[in-house]
Amino acid sequence: MDFDDTPKERAFRQEVGAWLDEALDDIPPQEGLSEAERAHWSRIWQERICAGNWAGLSWPVEYGGRGLDSTAQAIFNEEAELRGAPYPLNGVGMYLAGPTIIVHGTAEQKARHLPGILNGTEYWCQGFSEPGSGSDLASLQTRAVKVDGGWVINGSKIWTSNAHNADKCLLLARTDPDAPKHEGITYFLAPMDRFTVRPLVMLNGDAEFNEMFLDEVFVPDEDVLGGVGNGWRVALTTLAFERGTMALSLWVWARQAVDRLTDLAIERGLADDTAVLDALGALYADAEAVRIGSLRMIGETQAGGAPGPETSALKSLWAGVVQEANRLAVQLDAAGGVLLDGEGAAARMRHYLRSRAHTIEGGTEEVQKSILAERVLNLPRSR
Repeated sequence: MDFDDTPKERAFRQEVGAWLDEALDDIPPQEGLSEAERAHWSRIWQERICAGNWAGLSWPVEYGGRGLDSTAQAIFNEEAELRGAPYPLNGVGMYLAGPTIIVHGTAEQKARHLPGILNGTEYWCQGFSEPGSGSDLASLQTRAVKVDGGWVINGSKIWTSNAHNADKCLLLARTDPDAPKHEGITYFLAPMDRFTVRPLVMLNGDAEFNEMFLDEVFVPDEDVLGGVGNGWRVALTTLAFERGTMALSLWVWARQAVDRLTDLAIERGLADDTAVLDALGALYADAEAVRIGSLRMIGETQAGGAPGPETSALKSLWAGVVQEANRLAVQLDAAGGVLLDGEGAAARMRHYLRSRAHTIEGGTEEVQKSILAERVLNLPRSR
């Protein structure tokens, strides 16, 4: 496999870079900003992406997109991350909700929801995980009961990113409690005006995740996506888009963590320390492996395949690189890393504490290893 850009991809990367350099000119570096400040710039960045016609790069032209392939979206995300751009506030809408609606939605659903995502007026979140159904998503217990004209839904969701900013939710609920667990689920495009959203403050002080409570929430029939009882099939589509969108971003996040560590080592006068050099070399090698694995995954998708269990290895490797790089950064701060009294120490501690969740979110490390053991190494099931 060729890991270099094609001439067409190279030209697109240059086009993206030129636009990003201009669009980001007045946006401050996100490092060291408060959560509220980061959210402010994320919203502004979302508005600029929509105004610049970059919000639906891989969407078909007939739905308002630019009709490019997933590699173009990955290139845009990579170049934006490399320049330190804020994460767009409606990432779930652009990368998950819109593409899933395009695949499974009715003509009416597409006409009703897609324009709002492209023009930045309809923000989305993803209501999948529940307090007792995270890694085993199909065991979810949120219930939807049929009533005249729609469904009444009761239950709760947890670890929902951006729910406090969202207007609509990609919601999974159980509509047939007697069916096998994968078959009794329905996928809803639920308005959030009657959701109760409670922020979850993390170890690093941020509250990017939320818990959502649904108490007699009515969702009309026209907001069922993909048909009643077909929610698991639709959810797999969303999860596939999620993996594809994250591909090159994972590499950039890993490399940024290693680069921050390298700069700190030089600042501390440790550029010639053998132990530090060994650690940096290993981390750079692993970050490059994440990049190559991401390109391989994109290539498989472009060839018509679907990401397989090897993506678990990619996610596990990425999480390990980011966690170790941030741990070493705090360690190089010595006592200042704990006391937070040195320049940049608070930001490094925030990165370190946030990175601890990387081996939990998106499938725990234990789940990833079980997938690799069973589906790649053909070992007996562990559960």
